[in-house]
Amino acid sequence: MQKTWFLISFFFSLTLFLNCDPVPQNQEPPSVEETVSEEQTTKELLESLDSSDSFTRSQAAVQLGSREEKSAIPKLKKLLLDKEPGVRAGAAIALGDLKDKSSSAAIANLLWSDKENPKDVYLDALTRMKDPSAGNRIYSLLDDTNPTLRLQTVDALVQIGANSVGPQILSLALKNKDREKDKTYAMALGKLKIATSESYLLQLTQTQDESPTLAAAYLALGRIKAKKANDVLVKALNLPYSKGKENASMALIEIGNPSVVPKVFQALLSNDPETKLYATDVLCSIPSKEAAQLAFGLFSGKDTKNWGSAAKIVGRQRFKEARLRLEELLEKESTPERDSFAEALGWIGDKASVPVLRKILLSGANEGPYGSAWALGILGAKEAVPDLIKALDKGDAKLMVYALEALGSIADPTSLPKLKSLLSDRPKMAPQILSTVALIPTEDARLIIEEATKSKDAEVYRPALEEIAKRKDKKSIPVLLTFVNGDDSEKRKLSYYALMSITGKKFRTSKEWNGWAKGNL
Repeated sequence: MQKTWFLISFFFSLTLFLNCDPVPQNQEPPSVEETVSEEQTTKELLESLDSSDSFTRSQAAVQLGSREEKSAIPKLKKLLLDKEPGVRAGAAIALGDLKDKSSSAAIANLLWSDKENPKDVYLDALTRMKDPSAGNRIYSLLDDTNPTLRLQTVDALVQIGANSVGPQILSLALKNKDREKDKTYAMALGKLKIATSESYLLQLTQTQDESPTLAAAYLALGRIKAKKANDVLVKALNLPYSKGKENASMALIEIGNPSVVPKVFQALLSNDPETKLYATDVLCSIPSKEAAQLAFGLFSGKDTKNWGSAAKIVGRQRFKEARLRLEELLEKESTPERDSFAEALGWIGDKASVPVLRKILLSGANEGPYGSAWALGILGAKEAVPDLIKALDKGDAKLMVYALEALGSIADPTSLPKLKSLLSDRPKMAPQILSTVALIPTEDARLIIEEATKSKDAEVYRPALEEIAKRKDKKSIPVLLTFVNGDDSEKRKLSYYALMSITGKKFRTSKEWNGWAKGNL
């Protein structure tokens, strides 16, 4: 039994590794034996399904599934009946990855009949399968005593798109007497967008216990776009429950009814910082000229405590009538939250604001330069590129990040020499710098990224290889092939991911990639 659990744990770790994106920046690569992903070809793995060793069969099954090798399906279906629980688990996961819906019923049967493997193994396999018909076999797990399994069931139902079982879920929910399980039902009904659950969800909000269930009910009301929930949700913005405020604001935004604007605006004037924050989010996000006009009116008074919120609202609502007043206030050092005023000008989108934004960018002020950099990027202000390059040398790390993002948005090739030298001087900022370079669609940009892949510093070559994968430029294939045949095991693995992204092929070994290259390059 100990070996069984080891196998299951190993399969899941291996599956996550084989299906993951390139190794995240500033994170060590997974410690999986090199032979797992480097030495075995697909042909060898297919042969391993017949091995007398259960570990080998299981390992081969999981890898073939991750490689989307459909020729393995017949053997994998037979392995669902294997005497070893670890092999059955591996085969189920593989068939799920392969989206072989003809196996859904068999895997669902194992979910209930296999006492040696935990239910979440087969639930995970069915989630990967994306077969809506499996919903009828798994929705009853929402009533399980295991809270983790209940949450996994919610995720499974959503991932497979099992909306058709909404009535059955609602029926279970109405019979339920456990407040903790109500949270599970609210999540499931909301995420599946079961509109008929509105009365049930509203009933859940009547118990103001500041519980996860209450927060889940608010969020679910938004997801089903409940027509009768507006007053309940607006009231929640003013209640002391923090998570309730947050979820109520998200629900109001999702419902998007402009009629709530006057009441939410009153919440904006609250002295509670959280209430003010979430009210601002709602007023920014529901398209409403009334919201913009009410916010703009705040600039006429002497009370400045809500000016930052007002700037965000008029900006997000793209209220052009506010532009001149925003520029005027942005230039005053006494104006609070000046970055919000600069960002608002970016949202409004009038290039007439570029001169004042350039001025504030290099002003050295504590507030304003960050928002100005962002706005200049949004406005695509090529004339501001020299200013943004100067901002990179200000010694302000936060401003540097904003300037890099802006340069990426503008994508002007004239910034490349500075970006190249900055990469050399600040290798720890390679992810941000290379992300900016990658947005510039020129050959010089490609060459800078390719050169960065040759670095010995993992903080540089990892993001460089990731950006090559994102760009999908076939001209980078020769560089990647040098790593396929190189001695650096991590670069070899990362080059596989990049090649997969560019070519659409699913090879995992140097032998397979070299064979492909001979016939295609």
